[in-house]
Amino acid sequence: MFIHHLSTALRIFNHYKLNSALNVLGLSIGLGAAILVGLFAHYEQSFDLHQPDHQRVYRLQVDVNVPGLKEVPLTQISVAQTLTERADVESLFYLTDVIDSDYMSDQVKVDGQILRLRNIYGASDNILQFIKLNILHGDIATALSLPNHMALSRSEATRLFGKTPALGKQLDIDGERFTVAAVFADLPNNSHFLFHNLVSLDLAKPEYQGASYIYAKVHKNADIEDIEQQLAQTLIRQFNIKNSQLFYRLVLMKDIYFNAHSPFELKPGGSPLLVTLSLVLCVLLVAIALANYINLVVSQLLLRVKELAIRKSLGASQWQLISQFLLEAWLMMVFAALLSVCWVELLAPALGDLSGRPIELYWQSQTMLLFVSAVLVLGSLAGMYPAYLVARAPLKMLLQGCLANSGLIRKALLIFQSAMAVTLIAGCILCLQQLALLQSLPVGYQSQGRVVVKNLSSAQMMVKAHPILDQIRKLNGVVQVTTTDTDLTDSFMESFYFRWPNGYEESHFLPTIGTGFNAVDSLGLTLVSGRDFSPEYQSDWLHFTTANKTDDAPQAMAIMVTENMAKRAGYQNPNEVVGLTLTSVYSNVTATIVGVVNDLKLGSAKDEWLPLSFSCGYSSQSRVDLVINTHLPAIHALYSPLSNLLAEFKLTTEPEFSLMAEDQANMYRVEQTIMQLLYYFALLAIVLSCLGLFGLASFSTIRRQKEVAMRKVLGASRISIINLLSKEFLGLVLISIAFAFPITYWLVGDWLAGFNERVEQSVWVYLLAALVVAAITWLTVASLAFKAASTRPSLILRDE
Repeated sequence: MFIHHLSTALRIFNHYKLNSALNVLGLSIGLGAAILVGLFAHYEQSFDLHQPDHQRVYRLQVDVNVPGLKEVPLTQISVAQTLTERADVESLFYLTDVIDSDYMSDQVKVDGQILRLRNIYGASDNILQFIKLNILHGDIATALSLPNHMALSRSEATRLFGKTPALGKQLDIDGERFTVAAVFADLPNNSHFLFHNLVSLDLAKPEYQGASYIYAKVHKNADIEDIEQQLAQTLIRQFNIKNSQLFYRLVLMKDIYFNAHSPFELKPGGSPLLVTLSLVLCVLLVAIALANYINLVVSQLLLRVKELAIRKSLGASQWQLISQFLLEAWLMMVFAALLSVCWVELLAPALGDLSGRPIELYWQSQTMLLFVSAVLVLGSLAGMYPAYLVARAPLKMLLQGCLANSGLIRKALLIFQSAMAVTLIAGCILCLQQLALLQSLPVGYQSQGRVVVKNLSSAQMMVKAHPILDQIRKLNGVVQVTTTDTDLTDSFMESFYFRWPNGYEESHFLPTIGTGFNAVDSLGLTLVSGRDFSPEYQSDWLHFTTANKTDDAPQAMAIMVTENMAKRAGYQNPNEVVGLTLTSVYSNVTATIVGVVNDLKLGSAKDEWLPLSFSCGYSSQSRVDLVINTHLPAIHALYSPLSNLLAEFKLTTEPEFSLMAEDQANMYRVEQTIMQLLYYFALLAIVLSCLGLFGLASFSTIRRQKEVAMRKVLGASRISIINLLSKEFLGLVLISIAFAFPITYWLVGDWLAGFNERVEQSVWVYLLAALVVAAITWLTVASLAFKAASTRPSLILRDE
């Protein structure tokens, strides 16, 4: 029986070559795109699932209620250590950025050459209980328990020592000798952790009690809310914080990636919206492909009903007919699946470049099982309805060449396909408009023509008059240069709690940006009142006001404030605040306002306007950036002379350059990816709809060819025949538009609600999407109708 069904299926495929080709092509495109998007979504959801006990490991995050600052994933070690007294907390793991905390330098001398260590952290010696590391050489416990010992990643060891084994080698850091005690494999990409160098963390020393990434392994029945409340109360009590609105949140290890949006993260986080959209598009594409198949097969059945009626009259059972159609569907799905794998292998690198993720199809036992199961399930779904139609149809109806309710289902499927095409086209246009709006909105600073040299030593660069600044100003095309501890395209790193002369006191910390002289010209700010920080006023720079120069000695500096910060304090006229002296509540610092600048949005236009200040010479960060304002058309031409200057002044031999405009554009990475996904999937939806429509129109034309011939004999013109055959399909498109418009409006409106500034959903966008789908439908049907209308009637009617 199986051989008979198989030979019948192959005969049908050969007899209806066009229909079979369209089915295989449509299913393969739908399956291939679904697999690609599924691989992306699976990768995004796989972050940190390989870590030990990831289901009960939490990271401590604090919201200090500072405008514009998201939850901070850093916690004071002294605060976290109070959790060790709890019975429901099993252990704690500490990971400290030793560079940002000024514990050590990242400048290392190897064979007389000065290099920079990448991503160096201090870690507690229980690291293997929290992070899965593949130790290649040595002992990680030794590296993290003994002083002046360290562990390197394989890529870092290769970069520093080449092919020479790194184990036992010594590195000269700040005049101290560090011994390489372990080498571990590079961390996988699907982890929120990012480090290449690890050193021991001596928690007994006071200097190691700063802010760290802290992870708590808890018991299954731990009271997470109570732990969060205890941490918040401890922080407020230890640091005497007046703002009691801060709160802690414990984030499960596997959820960190989708909650990693702070500037202090180890690496950028992901977007749940993007993953959800990917999964929805994955399902939609498969649904459209299946709808195509069902439509074409049901249409084809109308040409096979007499054959099926004869088989039924000769005693074929319902199960035999059902198994025949299921086998045809499975066989078609196998051909499509094999072709879809080719699409995946061909297009995976392109999707990887688009998403910035390694998209690969791994052929493992689980993958094979899932693949075979998907083929069987999808084949069953595709073949079940046609089989059901034939099995339940009375013999008399089959002999008449009819199938009950087949037309209704075909029309419903076509409406679904057209509605999806309209939705995707309109969504793509609106997403493009929103992205264009965001990129055109003012952010309060100019990013064009700004070169940024990142991650330079604050101790070396945050000085009044570093000689390299004068040398940079002499370079061709350079307008101005300054230092800053904040990336304006990202988020701020510092904050102050000021008291104003009129008695106004902030209810919480406000952002401050540490800069050098000439900040306005270098950063592209707009000065509203007063002046810029200037070397002509040496007192602008942070300085001690007495002979005592201890940490708690009084200091003074100049600041510039934004207009909205002045207005918050009750000063409506910017000129009123110039010359006022503010007092820091939590530090012995006074700040004199020398200028007022326009309001800023740190990050992108998606963020809010922040009340903030610029502090001259102040920064507690270990790393600062150089921002260079240039009018060169070819900005990259500056990289070479800048590299020479940085090496000459022994600042770095491996400079990190970026363009501020590109950094700002990268802030819209998620929106750009969403737009590109919608764009490509809209094209795929249109292609799949056209394939299905082409098949349906061809069968409709074949079934009505005698009618067409008779009309032509009676004098009907070609255009009237084309309109006659197109009218039915255009009517279905109009119905699909009626469904698509409200659904699209609701979905896009819900997405746009997440933006402070958003475009209006214009009527013309929906009309354009509808017109595109209607035009493609008419052209597809018209091309076939024209061929039918051009055929001589005698060739059709002579069979009678």
